[in-house]
Amino acid sequence: MTDMPAPPALPAPTELSGSRRLTPQALHVLCRDAVLAAGGSPEMSTSLAEATVAAERRGKRDVGAAHLLDYLAALREGRLKGDASPRIDRPRAAVVRVDADHGTAQLAVDRAAGALVEAARDCGIAVLTTFNSYPAGELALYATRFAQEGLVALVCGNSSPLMAVHEAREAVAGTNPLAFALPHRHGPRVFDQASSATAWVKVRDAAQRGEPIPDGWGLGPDGEPTTDATAALAGALLPFGGAKGANIAMMIEMLAAMSGGSFSLDAAPFDTGAEPPDLGLFIAAIDPTAVDPRYEERVEEHLQRLTGEHGVDFGRRKPPRTRIDLPEDLYQALLAG
Repeated sequence: MTDMPAPPALPAPTELSGSRRLTPQALHVLCRDAVLAAGGSPEMSTSLAEATVAAERRGKRDVGAAHLLDYLAALREGRLKGDASPRIDRPRAAVVRVDADHGTAQLAVDRAAGALVEAARDCGIAVLTTFNSYPAGELALYATRFAQEGLVALVCGNSSPLMAVHEAREAVAGTNPLAFALPHRHGPRVFDQASSATAWVKVRDAAQRGEPIPDGWGLGPDGEPTTDATAALAGALLPFGGAKGANIAMMIEMLAAMSGGSFSLDAAPFDTGAEPPDLGLFIAAIDPTAVDPRYEERVEEHLQRLTGEHGVDFGRRKPPRTRIDLPEDLYQALLAG
Protein backbone atom coordinates (compact mmCIF):
# COMPACT_ATOMS: atom_id res chain seq x y z
CA MET A 1 0.00 0.00 0.00
CA THR A 2 1.36 3.46 -0.86
CA ASP A 3 1.73 6.12 1.79
CA MET A 4 -1.22 8.45 2.18
CA PRO A 5 -0.64 12.03 0.97
CA ALA A 6 -0.30 14.68 3.63
CA PRO A 7 -3.67 16.27 4.42
CA PRO A 8 -4.26 19.92 3.56
CA ALA A 9 -3.83 22.43 6.34
CA LEU A 10 -7.00 22.73 8.40
CA PRO A 11 -8.16 25.49 10.74
CA ALA A 12 -7.61 24.80 14.41
CA PRO A 13 -10.74 23.61 16.24
CA THR A 14 -12.68 26.37 17.94
CA GLU A 15 -12.33 26.25 21.72
CA LEU A 16 -15.68 26.38 23.47
CA SER A 17 -16.53 26.05 27.14
CA GLY A 18 -15.48 22.48 27.92
CA SER A 19 -15.49 21.37 24.27
CA ARG A 20 -13.95 21.81 20.84
CA ARG A 21 -15.85 22.56 17.64
CA LEU A 22 -14.43 20.86 14.54
CA THR A 23 -15.25 20.67 10.88
CA PRO A 24 -15.88 17.15 9.53
CA GLN A 25 -12.53 17.38 7.71
CA ALA A 26 -10.67 18.28 10.90
CA LEU A 27 -12.38 15.48 12.82
CA HIS A 28 -11.43 13.04 10.06
CA VAL A 29 -7.75 13.97 10.37
CA LEU A 30 -7.88 13.81 14.17
CA CYS A 31 -9.46 10.34 14.13
CA ARG A 32 -7.25 9.01 11.35
CA ASP A 33 -4.10 10.12 13.14
CA ALA A 34 -5.33 8.62 16.42
CA VAL A 35 -5.85 5.21 14.77
CA LEU A 36 -2.45 5.41 13.10
CA ALA A 37 -0.82 6.23 16.44
CA ALA A 38 -2.56 3.26 18.08
CA GLY A 39 -1.19 0.85 15.47
CA GLY A 40 -3.80 0.82 12.71
CA SER A 41 -2.76 0.64 9.07
CA PRO A 42 -3.32 3.67 6.81
CA GLU A 43 -6.25 1.88 5.15
CA MET A 44 -7.85 0.94 8.47
CA SER A 45 -7.24 4.44 9.82
CA THR A 46 -9.00 6.08 6.89
CA SER A 47 -11.88 3.60 7.07
CA LEU A 48 -12.45 4.14 10.80
CA ALA A 49 -12.12 7.91 10.48
CA GLU A 50 -14.77 7.98 7.74
CA ALA A 51 -17.10 5.84 9.85
CA THR A 52 -16.60 8.04 12.91
CA VAL A 53 -17.25 11.27 11.04
CA ALA A 54 -20.36 9.81 9.38
CA ALA A 55 -21.80 8.82 12.77
CA GLU A 56 -21.07 12.23 14.27
CA ARG A 57 -22.58 14.03 11.29
CA ARG A 58 -25.75 11.96 11.76
CA GLY A 59 -25.84 12.90 15.44
CA LYS A 60 -25.08 9.32 16.58
CA ARG A 61 -22.56 10.32 19.21
CA ASP A 62 -22.65 7.01 21.10
CA VAL A 63 -21.12 5.27 18.06
CA GLY A 64 -19.04 8.23 16.93
CA ALA A 65 -15.83 9.68 18.33
CA ALA A 66 -16.44 8.35 21.84
CA HIS A 67 -16.75 4.81 20.47
CA LEU A 68 -13.50 5.24 18.53
CA LEU A 69 -11.72 5.13 21.89
CA ASP A 70 -12.79 1.47 22.15
CA TYR A 71 -11.08 0.76 18.83
CA LEU A 72 -7.92 2.55 19.96
CA ALA A 73 -7.78 0.55 23.19
CA ALA A 74 -8.42 -2.68 21.24
CA LEU A 75 -5.54 -1.88 18.89
CA ARG A 76 -3.13 -1.17 21.73
CA GLU A 77 -4.18 -4.24 23.73
CA GLY A 78 -4.30 -6.74 20.87
CA ARG A 79 -8.04 -7.37 20.45
CA LEU A 80 -7.96 -5.64 17.08
CA LYS A 81 -5.31 -6.42 14.45
CA GLY A 82 -3.94 -3.16 13.10
CA ASP A 83 -2.48 -4.57 9.89
CA ALA A 84 -5.45 -6.78 9.04
CA SER A 85 -5.91 -7.55 5.35
CA PRO A 86 -9.48 -8.77 4.62
CA ARG A 87 -9.78 -11.65 2.16
CA ILE A 88 -12.75 -11.86 -0.23
CA ASP A 89 -14.36 -15.06 -1.49
CA ARG A 90 -17.20 -15.49 -4.03
CA PRO A 91 -18.65 -18.98 -3.36
CA ARG A 92 -21.78 -18.20 -5.42
CA ALA A 93 -22.75 -15.54 -7.95
CA ALA A 94 -24.84 -13.65 -5.39
CA VAL A 95 -22.68 -14.29 -2.31
CA VAL A 96 -19.67 -12.26 -1.17
CA ARG A 97 -17.85 -13.69 1.86
CA VAL A 98 -15.11 -11.76 3.65
CA ASP A 99 -12.64 -12.91 6.29
CA ALA A 100 -11.90 -9.66 8.16
CA ASP A 101 -8.59 -11.11 9.43
CA HIS A 102 -9.30 -10.03 13.05
CA GLY A 103 -9.62 -6.42 11.85
CA THR A 104 -12.56 -4.05 11.47
CA ALA A 105 -15.87 -4.70 9.74
CA GLN A 106 -15.61 -1.22 8.21
CA LEU A 107 -12.43 -2.14 6.33
CA ALA A 108 -13.80 -5.55 5.32
CA VAL A 109 -16.91 -3.93 3.80
CA ASP A 110 -14.85 -1.21 2.13
CA ARG A 111 -12.88 -3.93 0.35
CA ALA A 112 -15.97 -5.90 -0.72
CA ALA A 113 -18.59 -3.19 -1.38
CA GLY A 114 -18.01 -3.07 -5.13
CA ALA A 115 -18.44 -6.82 -5.43
CA LEU A 116 -21.75 -6.72 -3.54
CA VAL A 117 -23.14 -3.89 -5.70
CA GLU A 118 -22.13 -5.74 -8.86
CA ALA A 119 -23.69 -9.01 -7.65
CA ALA A 120 -26.94 -7.32 -6.60
CA ARG A 121 -27.32 -5.64 -9.98
CA ASP A 122 -26.52 -8.85 -11.85
CA CYS A 123 -28.69 -11.17 -9.74
CA GLY A 124 -31.34 -8.80 -8.37
CA ILE A 125 -30.38 -9.68 -4.80
CA ALA A 126 -27.04 -10.49 -3.17
CA VAL A 127 -25.56 -10.90 0.29
CA LEU A 128 -22.26 -9.94 1.85
CA THR A 129 -21.18 -11.75 5.00
CA THR A 130 -18.11 -11.04 7.11
CA PHE A 131 -16.47 -12.96 9.93
CA ASN A 132 -13.46 -12.58 12.23
CA SER A 133 -14.08 -8.89 12.85
CA TYR A 134 -14.31 -6.40 15.68
CA PRO A 135 -17.87 -5.09 16.41
CA ALA A 136 -19.22 -3.26 13.39
CA GLY A 137 -20.10 0.12 14.95
CA GLU A 138 -22.93 2.14 13.43
CA LEU A 139 -24.84 -0.09 11.00
CA ALA A 140 -26.46 2.87 9.25
CA LEU A 141 -23.03 3.48 7.72
CA TYR A 142 -23.32 0.27 5.70
CA ALA A 143 -27.03 0.46 4.92
CA THR A 144 -26.75 4.04 3.68
CA ARG A 145 -23.77 3.20 1.51
CA PHE A 146 -25.69 0.64 -0.50
CA ALA A 147 -28.91 2.65 -0.60
CA GLN A 148 -26.89 5.42 -2.24
CA GLU A 149 -26.21 2.89 -5.01
CA GLY A 150 -29.96 2.47 -5.57
CA LEU A 151 -30.22 -0.73 -3.53
CA VAL A 152 -32.52 -1.63 -0.66
CA ALA A 153 -30.21 -2.69 2.17
CA LEU A 154 -30.66 -4.78 5.31
CA VAL A 155 -27.74 -5.04 7.75
CA CYS A 156 -27.42 -7.29 10.84
CA GLY A 157 -24.52 -7.50 13.28
CA ASN A 158 -23.86 -9.26 16.57
CA SER A 159 -21.58 -8.48 19.50
CA SER A 160 -20.03 -10.00 22.60
CA PRO A 161 -22.65 -11.18 25.17
CA LEU A 162 -24.25 -8.12 26.76
CA MET A 163 -27.98 -8.90 26.82
CA ALA A 164 -30.32 -11.44 28.40
CA VAL A 165 -33.06 -12.95 26.20
CA HIS A 166 -36.22 -14.91 26.97
CA GLU A 167 -35.85 -16.55 30.42
CA ALA A 168 -32.09 -16.08 30.75
CA ARG A 169 -30.91 -14.14 33.81
CA GLU A 170 -27.47 -13.40 32.39
CA ALA A 171 -26.03 -12.07 29.13
CA VAL A 172 -26.30 -14.64 26.34
CA ALA A 173 -26.60 -12.43 23.24
CA GLY A 174 -25.23 -9.17 21.96
CA THR A 175 -27.22 -5.96 21.68
CA ASN A 176 -27.43 -7.14 18.05
CA PRO A 177 -28.37 -4.09 15.96
CA LEU A 178 -30.33 -3.98 12.72
CA ALA A 179 -30.32 -1.30 10.02
CA PHE A 180 -32.54 -0.89 6.97
CA ALA A 181 -32.22 1.69 4.21
CA LEU A 182 -34.27 2.66 1.17
CA PRO A 183 -32.83 4.56 -1.79
CA HIS A 184 -34.32 8.02 -2.06
CA ARG A 185 -33.73 10.96 -4.36
CA HIS A 186 -33.04 13.26 -1.41
CA GLY A 187 -30.79 10.75 0.33
CA PRO A 188 -31.51 7.31 1.80
CA ARG A 189 -34.32 6.73 4.27
CA VAL A 190 -32.71 4.68 7.02
CA PHE A 191 -33.23 3.38 10.53
CA ASP A 192 -30.62 1.78 12.77
CA GLN A 193 -31.53 0.32 16.13
CA ALA A 194 -30.25 -2.15 18.70
CA SER A 195 -32.26 -5.12 19.91
CA SER A 196 -31.65 -3.98 23.48
CA ALA A 197 -33.86 -1.43 25.19
CA THR A 198 -30.90 0.96 25.00
CA ALA A 199 -27.34 0.99 23.71
CA TRP A 200 -24.65 -0.51 25.96
CA VAL A 201 -22.59 2.68 25.75
CA LYS A 202 -25.49 4.65 27.26
CA VAL A 203 -25.45 2.39 30.30
CA ARG A 204 -21.66 2.74 30.51
CA ASP A 205 -21.96 6.53 30.29
CA ALA A 206 -24.59 6.54 33.06
CA ALA A 207 -22.30 4.41 35.25
CA GLN A 208 -19.39 6.80 34.67
CA ARG A 209 -21.61 9.74 35.70
CA GLY A 210 -22.99 7.86 38.71
CA GLU A 211 -26.55 8.19 37.38
CA PRO A 212 -29.35 5.60 37.55
CA ILE A 213 -30.88 3.99 34.48
CA PRO A 214 -34.61 3.57 33.79
CA ASP A 215 -36.53 0.43 34.70
CA GLY A 216 -36.45 -2.17 31.96
CA TRP A 217 -32.89 -1.45 30.79
CA GLY A 218 -30.94 -4.06 32.69
CA LEU A 219 -30.44 -6.85 35.19
CA GLY A 220 -27.91 -6.93 37.99
CA PRO A 221 -25.38 -9.75 38.52
CA ASP A 222 -28.04 -11.55 40.56
CA GLY A 223 -30.35 -11.68 37.54
CA GLU A 224 -32.83 -9.26 39.09
CA PRO A 225 -34.01 -5.98 37.48
CA THR A 226 -31.92 -2.97 38.46
CA THR A 227 -31.73 0.78 37.93
CA ASP A 228 -28.06 0.81 39.01
CA ALA A 229 -26.00 1.34 35.84
CA THR A 230 -22.87 -0.20 37.34
CA ALA A 231 -24.82 -3.30 38.37
CA ALA A 232 -26.32 -3.58 34.88
CA LEU A 233 -22.83 -3.50 33.35
CA ALA A 234 -21.88 -6.40 35.62
CA GLY A 235 -25.14 -8.17 34.78
CA ALA A 236 -27.01 -7.89 31.48
CA LEU A 237 -29.01 -5.49 29.36
CA LEU A 238 -32.60 -6.32 28.45
CA PRO A 239 -34.19 -6.46 24.97
CA PHE A 240 -36.83 -3.99 23.90
CA GLY A 241 -40.35 -5.39 23.80
CA GLY A 242 -39.64 -8.49 25.89
CA ALA A 243 -39.82 -11.73 23.92
CA LYS A 244 -40.43 -9.88 20.61
CA GLY A 245 -37.17 -7.97 20.89
CA ALA A 246 -35.41 -11.12 22.05
CA ASN A 247 -36.60 -12.99 18.96
CA ILE A 248 -35.30 -10.24 16.71
CA ALA A 249 -31.94 -10.35 18.52
CA MET A 250 -31.70 -14.10 17.94
CA MET A 251 -32.65 -13.74 14.26
CA ILE A 252 -29.94 -11.12 13.83
CA GLU A 253 -27.41 -13.39 15.53
CA MET A 254 -28.19 -16.30 13.22
CA LEU A 255 -27.72 -14.08 10.17
CA ALA A 256 -24.61 -12.28 11.44
CA ALA A 257 -22.82 -15.51 12.34
CA MET A 258 -23.75 -17.23 9.07
CA SER A 259 -20.32 -17.24 7.41
CA GLY A 260 -18.30 -18.20 10.49
CA GLY A 261 -18.50 -15.25 12.86
CA SER A 262 -18.62 -16.08 16.55
CA PHE A 263 -21.94 -16.50 18.27
CA SER A 264 -22.15 -13.96 21.07
CA LEU A 265 -21.60 -16.55 23.79
CA ASP A 266 -18.35 -17.60 22.09
CA ALA A 267 -17.06 -14.07 21.42
CA ALA A 268 -14.30 -12.60 23.56
CA PRO A 269 -15.09 -9.22 25.22
CA PHE A 270 -14.61 -6.24 22.94
CA ASP A 271 -13.42 -3.99 25.79
CA THR A 272 -10.99 -6.16 27.78
CA GLY A 273 -8.31 -8.81 27.20
CA ALA A 274 -6.15 -9.60 24.21
CA GLU A 275 -8.41 -12.05 22.34
CA PRO A 276 -10.28 -10.76 19.26
CA PRO A 277 -14.08 -11.17 19.44
CA ASP A 278 -14.21 -12.37 15.80
CA LEU A 279 -17.82 -11.38 15.17
CA GLY A 280 -19.92 -11.38 12.02
CA LEU A 281 -21.92 -9.01 9.83
CA PHE A 282 -24.67 -9.79 7.33
CA ILE A 283 -25.74 -7.43 4.54
CA ALA A 284 -28.50 -8.12 2.03
CA ALA A 285 -28.70 -5.79 -0.97
CA ILE A 286 -31.71 -5.81 -3.31
CA ASP A 287 -32.00 -4.07 -6.66
CA PRO A 288 -35.69 -3.05 -6.64
CA THR A 289 -35.68 -2.46 -10.41
CA ALA A 290 -35.34 -6.24 -10.81
CA VAL A 291 -38.94 -6.63 -9.66
CA ASP A 292 -40.48 -3.23 -10.35
CA PRO A 293 -38.80 -0.36 -12.25
CA ARG A 294 -41.26 2.03 -10.56
CA TYR A 295 -40.53 0.87 -7.02
CA GLU A 296 -38.65 3.97 -5.88
CA GLU A 297 -41.34 6.22 -7.37
CA ARG A 298 -44.10 4.23 -5.65
CA VAL A 299 -42.27 4.32 -2.33
CA GLU A 300 -41.87 8.08 -2.58
CA GLU A 301 -45.59 8.53 -3.23
CA HIS A 302 -46.39 6.33 -0.23
CA LEU A 303 -43.95 8.13 2.06
CA GLN A 304 -45.41 11.49 1.05
CA ARG A 305 -48.91 10.18 1.82
CA LEU A 306 -47.79 8.90 5.23
CA THR A 307 -46.24 12.26 6.05
CA GLY A 308 -48.92 14.49 4.58
CA GLU A 309 -51.99 12.60 5.82
CA HIS A 310 -50.74 10.90 8.99
CA GLY A 311 -47.67 12.79 10.21
CA VAL A 312 -45.41 9.75 9.74
CA ASP A 313 -41.84 10.51 8.65
CA PHE A 314 -40.25 7.08 8.22
CA GLY A 315 -36.45 7.02 8.16
CA ARG A 316 -36.42 10.80 8.10
CA ARG A 317 -33.28 12.38 6.74
CA LYS A 318 -31.87 15.21 8.81
CA PRO A 319 -29.31 17.58 7.29
CA PRO A 320 -25.83 16.26 8.19
CA ARG A 321 -24.01 18.34 10.77
CA THR A 322 -21.38 20.70 9.38
CA ARG A 323 -19.72 21.33 12.75
CA ILE A 324 -19.07 18.74 15.43
CA ASP A 325 -18.61 19.56 19.11
CA LEU A 326 -16.39 17.17 21.07
CA PRO A 327 -16.03 17.29 24.85
CA GLU A 328 -12.56 18.56 25.74
CA ASP A 329 -11.52 15.31 27.42
CA LEU A 330 -12.56 13.30 24.35
CA TYR A 331 -10.72 15.68 22.04
CA GLN A 332 -7.55 15.39 24.14
CA ALA A 333 -7.83 11.59 24.25
CA LEU A 334 -8.01 11.41 20.46
CA LEU A 335 -5.19 13.92 20.10
CA ALA A 336 -3.02 11.72 22.30
CA GLY A 337 -3.83 8.68 20.17
